[in-house]
Amino acid sequence: MIYEYAIDPALVATWHDRSVAYPVLCQMGRGLRRVPCAFPAAAWKTLVTRALQETVPGTDTAEGQRARKNIEILLRHLHEIGTRRNGRLGEGEPWLEAALREHDVFPFGGILVRSSTAAHPALIATDRMAEQTSRAWDPPAAPVARQPKELARALAPLLRCATQLRFVDPYFDAEDPSFFEPMKEYLLAAQQRRSAGELQVQIHLAIRPEEIHEASRLSGRRMTERDVAAKKVEACEKRLGPLLKPGVTLRAFAWGESASGVKMHNRYVLAEIGGVAVQTGLDQSIRAPTQTDDLTILSSEQHAARWSEHSAEGTAYRPIADRKVTGAATGSRS
Repeated sequence: MIYEYAIDPALVATWHDRSVAYPVLCQMGRGLRRVPCAFPAAAWKTLVTRALQETVPGTDTAEGQRARKNIEILLRHLHEIGTRRNGRLGEGEPWLEAALREHDVFPFGGILVRSSTAAHPALIATDRMAEQTSRAWDPPAAPVARQPKELARALAPLLRCATQLRFVDPYFDAEDPSFFEPMKEYLLAAQQRRSAGELQVQIHLAIRPEEIHEASRLSGRRMTERDVAAKKVEACEKRLGPLLKPGVTLRAFAWGESASGVKMHNRYVLAEIGGVAVQTGLDQSIRAPTQTDDLTILSSEQHAARWSEHSAEGTAYRPIADRKVTGAATGSRS
């Protein structure tokens, strides 16, 4: 799906020459399978600047000033389209050694370096990209079995590196095991990171007329749209809240059809760095365990539109109810 790639600061320093940067950068960003990762986040910009000084000595020269300006623009671009991962660089420790250590604990999609003869499967030497393929750079994207662990495994690279996740499925019901079991796996995968407390999760679901009719039939009394919406977001709090690690927030939104007749239909997993269309749904297939689905990466334009629609401020649908829950060490919720 969508993977994050640690980039050697020494490699980034060579990208002051845009012709050198383009072959790699044109394959990274929103709408694509790869996003850059600044690691370790606190020191990464300094490491790039230091490497630039070694690559282009003489910052007072016209060439040096031009290179520095290009790197400043590039760093802003990488920050906008990429991720940041905390970590540490030991005293005198080479960047690559620290990146490989991090990869062993919290895997990257790959680690981009300028050149390497090492055989480590995570390493991608950019000076050899044109002459050989790399499984780390071009991971397989086969159809995915619509079962909890398989769906979560396919989405895990995106779930682990995003800090804002929005799950969209008009039929989502936390009380339904076919939805709850996959969501449990999604949340487990998403919280397997160094700092789980930075994660913010949203679930967007729809309230449909047939649901209201069925709820009224089962309860023996007339249920309103608001009654059904309140019940569904409360179920998200009750069932999913205990799965959250301390500091992780989850907010469930129940939407109705807009006044113009627009209603929620498609299913997505959206993040600030990109999005995936889950064609059949976020649930598992109960009647046909071998059924598969095609997970499709949204273009940058599609992502921007869906990200705006499925937000607290979204105006595409009519808001009915929402509920927020925060993970805590004691299991208490807010």
